[in-house]
Amino acid sequence: MRLRPLCVLFLATLLVMASLATTLSAQTTTSGGLTGVVTDASQAVVPDAGVELKDSAKGTTQSTKTDREGVFRFFFLAPERYTLTVTHAGFRKESRLATVLLGPPVTVNVTLQLATERTTVNVTGEAPLIQSENGDVSTTINRQQIAELPNPGGDITYVAQIVPASIMNTDVSGLANFSILGMPGTSNLFFLDGMSENDNGLNLNLAGSLNMLLGQNQIQEATVVSTGYSGQFGGAAGANINFITKSGSNQFHGNAQYYWNGRMLNANDWFNNARGQARPFDNANQWAGSFGGPIQKDKLFFFFDSEGARLLLSQNFNVVIPSPQFEAAAIANIDSRFGATSASDAFYKKIFSLYNGAPGAKFARLGGQDPIQDPTGCTGFTKLGPNVPCADYFFTTRSQPTSDTLTSGRVDWNASSNDRAFLRVQYDSGHNAVVVDPINPVFDAFGHTSWWQGQLMETHTFGSSAASQLLTLIRPSDPVLHFCPLRNQRWC
Repeated sequence: MRLRPLCVLFLATLLVMASLATTLSAQTTTSGGLTGVVTDASQAVVPDAGVELKDSAKGTTQSTKTDREGVFRFFFLAPERYTLTVTHAGFRKESRLATVLLGPPVTVNVTLQLATERTTVNVTGEAPLIQSENGDVSTTINRQQIAELPNPGGDITYVAQIVPASIMNTDVSGLANFSILGMPGTSNLFFLDGMSENDNGLNLNLAGSLNMLLGQNQIQEATVVSTGYSGQFGGAAGANINFITKSGSNQFHGNAQYYWNGRMLNANDWFNNARGQARPFDNANQWAGSFGGPIQKDKLFFFFDSEGARLLLSQNFNVVIPSPQFEAAAIANIDSRFGATSASDAFYKKIFSLYNGAPGAKFARLGGQDPIQDPTGCTGFTKLGPNVPCADYFFTTRSQPTSDTLTSGRVDWNASSNDRAFLRVQYDSGHNAVVVDPINPVFDAFGHTSWWQGQLMETHTFGSSAASQLLTLIRPSDPVLHFCPLRNQRWC
């Protein structure tokens, strides 16, 4: 029985260590900070001034005092728009609007004016956003910029391609979307609300059935740290791309988007026109919708998002099939060996019927695709005799749909002035046309990709100089493509 208090103390110590360990990276992966200096009109620092910070969206308030050097600090702030108010006896109350960004702390300095007996003035304005706390080089993309950036497909990693020193598709085989400052794309790290979005194999960003990391409509802000000197950046030598998701507020808000592109908006392919082929059928649908608001004002909030895409894009095929002469010679040879009623005879006739029933087979031309180098399609084969074609060829198009859908939900809780938490879960599911066969749909192959992840985060502030953040991450596995049995793609 005496060991029980020691066990409890040991577990508590581990929990505190885990909480403090997250403080090393949480400042730049899920939150921001605000700091500044309060001075008077003569530029002398003002110690012991009262500083209040109010979240304009959720109504939460934090307060602190300036130290003997006139400095105030706020840690682990959710990237939002805040109202900063500074008061001190003998001075007017001053107010500033400050936008806290994801990543390095924002600096907002305040100058207090002497108070008068008859006049009290509140000065409200946008504070300058100067990041002067460290040598990190970062670019922040806000909600409006993310929403207005043309982004076919809604891939959230696309936004990193607009920052300075980013170059698209420079890696071998195009495995990564971009590289920054000459580093390979496989050295980039992606975080969503503090959770790693890199796979465990090639160290690329995770992707669904459309080979994209969906979620543009749920992203509030993104920070790309192209050069990270601070100690919390590690794991790879490339850039750190940090995303945070939207949340609810005291006002109901949401959006709905739908984009469509189809055959009537597109010209025919040049090669189709050259071969006299009609314009193929294409259809692209992309949608997104979100809704959020208060469950309990200033306390509990929700946010829901759903987005995805469904594509039907035709593929062009140059198809070579056996000629009637080759089929007749093959059947005659089989019958001479095994008989006309043999299983081999039935098998080859069935195979030849698939070739002959292929879309476009009735428009096939005799011989090979190169009328000069291979006029009969019999290169290396002379058993049918001179000038007897072994093959027919034709050009055709086929398509199968591919889709991907992301659904996510988030709940934020302001437990007290010093504690806030959120729970977020998302699920991605889609179908992929892995193989589209030009001969017969029976040879098509389909895949299904599904994965989910969740985050639970709690932030506690101990005062003006200390805070801790506990982040619990859940993802059972990376996205895995499962192939479907033939003729069962509907349920796969």
